[in-house]
Amino acid sequence: MRTTKKNIQLLIISLYLPYIFINTSFAVQEKTPIPPIDTEASCITVACHDNMGKKKYTHGVGVNGKHCIKCHKVVQKGDHSFNLPALAVETCSQCHSGQYIAPTDIEGTPPVIMEGADVFEEGNETVFHKPFVEGKCTECHDAHESDYYLHLKGNYPGLFYATFSPETYTLCYKCHKDFENVLTEPRTLDATGFRNGNLNLHFRHVNQKKGRTCKACHHPHGSENPKLIRDNFMFGARRLAVNFKKTDTGGGCAPSCHMPLKYDRYEPTDIMMLTTARPGRDATDSELRESRQLDLKKLKEKKKKLKEEAARKESLEQENKE
Repeated sequence: MRTTKKNIQLLIISLYLPYIFINTSFAVQEKTPIPPIDTEASCITVACHDNMGKKKYTHGVGVNGKHCIKCHKVVQKGDHSFNLPALAVETCSQCHSGQYIAPTDIEGTPPVIMEGADVFEEGNETVFHKPFVEGKCTECHDAHESDYYLHLKGNYPGLFYATFSPETYTLCYKCHKDFENVLTEPRTLDATGFRNGNLNLHFRHVNQKKGRTCKACHHPHGSENPKLIRDNFMFGARRLAVNFKKTDTGGGCAPSCHMPLKYDRYEPTDIMMLTTARPGRDATDSELRESRQLDLKKLKEKKKKLKEEAARKESLEQENKE
């Protein structure tokens, strides 16, 4: 009888002790206050954010612990709580616009990537890279630091030339899911509009041991030319013009790196210059005609979609007014 009573007591204690331990632990956690912060002091100390600024590429403001509040807005002074603006561009334009006011104690000079507040106004002729015009700078850039060039979030060559591999443009593949095919298929009738017949001109420019990188021809933020084509580019110490002209079925350019050339998707032009071997075969006339019909169908569907989106936007704006 005594043995049974003792066993019951032990059982009750074994069940009750964990209950006390768990409740006491949570009670301690709930009562532990969040450490207050000094907004005038550096956030990067041995105690806080001590790993910041250790990667290969750093953002001057992002790794300067005394300027955290330039981007992170304190909700209440002394509390460890912050707000960010809805659009990253509102923050980035503080330093990277034509009239930037950057802190004087950071390394380097912020590059000007926005020429003023009117750059996003309706009717502006500039063609923008979608994440940029939507103010999503952090889609491509890490606001603090990165192991990639220009504190980007993936591989993107910083030079005019780069040896091509599937890993060279991992940053671009994050959004352009099918873009790897554009850079690896020597012949195509649908993967890209930059083609002469079925000769893939993206492949011709990029997929080489000494391939031209995206930035050689395209501006990553915006351009007054279609497809974000640059007006000019830096080649060593020289600035060279691109002279790109778009047509309904192709286009052409007259840069200093080669003679003036034109391309056409459905009536391929002869390239009157010495080139390397072209793998694959030229498309037949019937294949080119079929590709034209498919492109026209895609264009029609795209215009319809844009029209529907514009109508939805107008309808929402009208509802908000009412």
